Amino acid sequence: MHTNNTDRHDRKEERKCRVLAHVVRAYVHDAMPVSSRVVARMMDGNISSATARNIMAELEDEGYIEQPHTSAGRIPTNSGYRQYVDMVKDRIRLERRQAERLAAEYTRRIRTIKEVIEKTSYLISRELRNAGIVMWPSIEDFYLKRIELVKVGAEAVLAVLVTMTNAVKNYIIRLDRELEKAELERITNYINTNYERAAFSRISGDIRRALRDASGGGDGPEVIEAARSALAVVDSIIEENIGNEICWEGLNYFLDEPEFRDMDLTRKLLRMLSEKEDLAGLMRKELPFRGLNVYIGRENSCEMLTECSLITCGYTLRGRAVGRVGVIGPTRMDYDRALRTVSCLSDLISSKLEEING
Repeated sequence: MHTNNTDRHDRKEERKCRVLAHVVRAYVHDAMPVSSRVVARMMDGNISSATARNIMAELEDEGYIEQPHTSAGRIPTNSGYRQYVDMVKDRIRLERRQAERLAAEYTRRIRTIKEVIEKTSYLISRELRNAGIVMWPSIEDFYLKRIELVKVGAEAVLAVLVTMTNAVKNYIIRLDRELEKAELERITNYINTNYERAAFSRISGDIRRALRDASGGGDGPEVIEAARSALAVVDSIIEENIGNEICWEGLNYFLDEPEFRDMDLTRKLLRMLSEKEDLAGLMRKELPFRGLNVYIGRENSCEMLTECSLITCGYTLRGRAVGRVGVIGPTRMDYDRALRTVSCLSDLISSKLEEING
């Protein structure tokens, strides 16, 4: 008897999950409240409209759906979206044909990390019709090819970094004293001579060790001073938070969604994406986690995203998660497709980065 009761309860819960899934899918598709008649039709007549109405009443009592205004239909709540995401998260394999189609977009002509990142953010936005975002790897994850330093102010220097993958990054750094052109040349030569092909993450520590060893004698004062200044330059670059850079595409899709006709909300999103710090900080905190994260509405720690959903997934370089890709859209998002697409593109960007670095 206990087994029968358990089976009956499991079947009831499974049917509730299916009803919730249909409410979510119908609302994602039409942006209109969903009636019990629509749900019964989506379930191929396996339940009546009256049964669907009763199940939807239970789902409403449990906080998964709600009735907007005086409409006869229901829409998912943030809790309903979360329940739905948790149900579908384990079934996110993209069909082979779709995966091959996306993989073909990464042509052999794409040979730099910048091109890979820009292509990935474009593909996410195109496929999901929302904002595609990709976080750059930290400069600490790259190998230095050369550095150039150019004076641009009293204590300001433009540092131009070229990595072994031919990524070129420009940073304005501020030092605690003014450096003349000749001294900048000495620092440039010191770094390029000693640290070509070195991982940027190790340069700072190596210079510190070199300075400790130099205290016992050996190197002349000019070399020691060049090393001290080089250390200040490298540390300033790292302190600039250069890893926390976001590339994004597809903000125009927000304007096509009924949720974002509120211009105050749209302005907030524009400001967040143009300033980038909050979003970059959120994605940086997720590292070194490789898997999928889903933030729905007020689950977002970033205040400007509380009316949106954010899905992110890590990508790897040399077997280690070094960045995140993702999508921002309304809470009325096609989560099935978004989860599959973001997961697939994180694998593709990882493969392309390994190829470039190979």
